[in-house]
Amino acid sequence: MRAITFHISFLKWWACKFLGPFSRGIYWGGLSTLRLRDIPEQPLPGDEWVRVRPRLAGICGSDVGHILLQDPPDVFTKALAVEPMVLGHESVGVVTERGPGARDVPEGLRVNVDPVIACAARGLDPCPSCREGQFCACWTVAQHGGLGFSVGHSGRVGGAWADSFVAHKSQLIAVPEGLMDEQAVLADPLSAAVHAVLRRPPGLMDQDVLVMGCGLMGLGVVAFLRTMGFKGRIFASARHRFQQTLALHLGADEVWDAKDVRQKDLFERVGAIYGIKPIRGKFGKKLLLGGVDLVYDAVGSRGSVEDSLRLVRPQGTVMIIGMAHPRWVDWDPVTHKQLSVQGSHGRGVEQWRGARVHTYSIVHELTAEGRFPADRLLTHIFPLEDYRTALEILTRKGRHGAVHAAFRISS
Repeated sequence: MRAITFHISFLKWWACKFLGPFSRGIYWGGLSTLRLRDIPEQPLPGDEWVRVRPRLAGICGSDVGHILLQDPPDVFTKALAVEPMVLGHESVGVVTERGPGARDVPEGLRVNVDPVIACAARGLDPCPSCREGQFCACWTVAQHGGLGFSVGHSGRVGGAWADSFVAHKSQLIAVPEGLMDEQAVLADPLSAAVHAVLRRPPGLMDQDVLVMGCGLMGLGVVAFLRTMGFKGRIFASARHRFQQTLALHLGADEVWDAKDVRQKDLFERVGAIYGIKPIRGKFGKKLLLGGVDLVYDAVGSRGSVEDSLRLVRPQGTVMIIGMAHPRWVDWDPVTHKQLSVQGSHGRGVEQWRGARVHTYSIVHELTAEGRFPADRLLTHIFPLEDYRTALEILTRKGRHGAVHAAFRISS
């Protein structure tokens, strides 16, 4: 079967890191370890496992980050992966094969697959996190069977950038009949936004929220805050003008894009809102001793994390969303301002509208209600063979107006 695979080769890692700044295509060219190739199908690891044929497979920012070698080789998640990885953890697909213990899963069922391989998939009693439905924080993801921690980060179970992969039946969430594939493939990235807000929703003291970054997760945060009834002000920073327009459409009060920030940076803009003069450090880095109540950082770069910590008010909260974050950050504002810093990634079981449901089901429901406009959020679809073109476009989003993209694997 066709599959896009990736692994870390220290020699090639250093070569690509050296040459990549001069030619972005180095990262998906012959010098990289990224390959579209034929590999055998992964066997079902157990009786309760199924095979899934992806129809659409999303291209997550973390996937692009892996390919661009933005993480050092010894980063946390690399210790939990099984190389060579078959990439792709966002998918909508159909079940094509079932083990004897998965006969209750209809063949041909259209599903989203929660990629985390948690306790149930390993045949273990649930750990404390899994008992709470917080599968992304499972205690056993590095144990039992060498499966790796997630679809898309494992050669043993595969990934969605391939003609098939395997998953445990506990990972399957049925897609409602009314949703198109183009809507359902956004369930995972939008779930990351919903999960983060539900982990740390605005409280009574949180009147103003700042969303750092208006990629798909940041846009999802803006849309979900308004959906859940948040009446306070939402400010946001965007890299591109088309992201600014979309964030305003989804409910943000003010959005500043890169051109706006060149004219007047975030510290001056936020300071003006609260009548606070930014303090400039010896080497030009600014900070505020006041500011917004709650920041959702959906970028995760060194600059965005440090700015979030410096823009939030004393005793405020910064929620850092997603994976792949910087190693070097000035954490002094955390102690000086007595901040709360939380992290969130992925999805789980949530309390929503009087019931306990998987985050994917919340996204399905809200998408059907028109809260997440997939026609404006999924902007590009590519054949798997055009992965180089896809990466070229996604690393130049501003030029192409790209919000989120997917590969079409099958129909």
